[in-house]
Amino acid sequence: MIPPFLTPSEIEQYGFLVEIEPPTKVNCQFCNKELFYLGTRSLFSKIIIRWKEEPERCGCGQSVKYWEKVDEAMAKAGADRLELKERNERREKAERLFNESKMGARFKSRTFKNFKVDSQNAKAFEAVKRYSDNFRKHADQGFGFMLSGSYGTGKTHLVAALATDLINKGIPVIFGTMISLLGKIRQTYGEGWRREDELEILETYSTVDLLIIDDLGKEKVSEWSLEKLFSIVNTRYENNLPIVITSNYDIETLIDKLTINGNSDIADSLVSRLHEMCRGIRLNSTDYRMAKK
Repeated sequence: MIPPFLTPSEIEQYGFLVEIEPPTKVNCQFCNKELFYLGTRSLFSKIIIRWKEEPERCGCGQSVKYWEKVDEAMAKAGADRLELKERNERREKAERLFNESKMGARFKSRTFKNFKVDSQNAKAFEAVKRYSDNFRKHADQGFGFMLSGSYGTGKTHLVAALATDLINKGIPVIFGTMISLLGKIRQTYGEGWRREDELEILETYSTVDLLIIDDLGKEKVSEWSLEKLFSIVNTRYENNLPIVITSNYDIETLIDKLTINGNSDIADSLVSRLHEMCRGIRLNSTDYRMAKK
């Protein structure tokens, strides 16, 4: 069987015609052996239609080691390009979901700069700001945080500021309440429903660089919503991906809030994973919404 690329001696052996002159021969930079360019043959006639851009590789020891390093570097560069492409695709999906949120515009207006820091919330503010500034370090370890505190103390403002800050740095973030996040999945159940649409959203929630769930425990859960929430959290847990939670409740109360019909098995497992994935940050302050009245 005639190979697709031929050396000068093979071209002569198989009787191929050369219509384009080959590039000038070169020598191995290590042993000075003469190296030839390989000709690309036609599939339909005995004609060399082009020449490879690079000459054949020498088989001497130094050349083999050299090309092993070159191939390794090229493979890494290709993998880096693929990773960047996939990362950009994930960011675009995350930003699309963030921008489609009805609460998106309101959340984007909440930044670290316009958060009113006082003696009661200063430690929480500094902790969340440090998390944002050092996000890659925390993300590599799979660590997020659970920000707890009573109503109106600024929890949502702080995590919205975190989301906006990271997105502005090009880091994909998805932000929402459990209802708003799972509502995106429910929307796929309408006319023309496709399982692939639901799985795409679940995958995005499960793989985005940071998932932020605001006011966990506030909304009444169903078996369906708890199952989906556990699936998302568990996938992130298994893949060492961070999650940030805000809640008005402590751990025990949160389990009660997520318990359905007296069965707390899934709630226990869910909160246990969150407890392992998230450090606790307590926000102690007065209700700033009431203070403005």
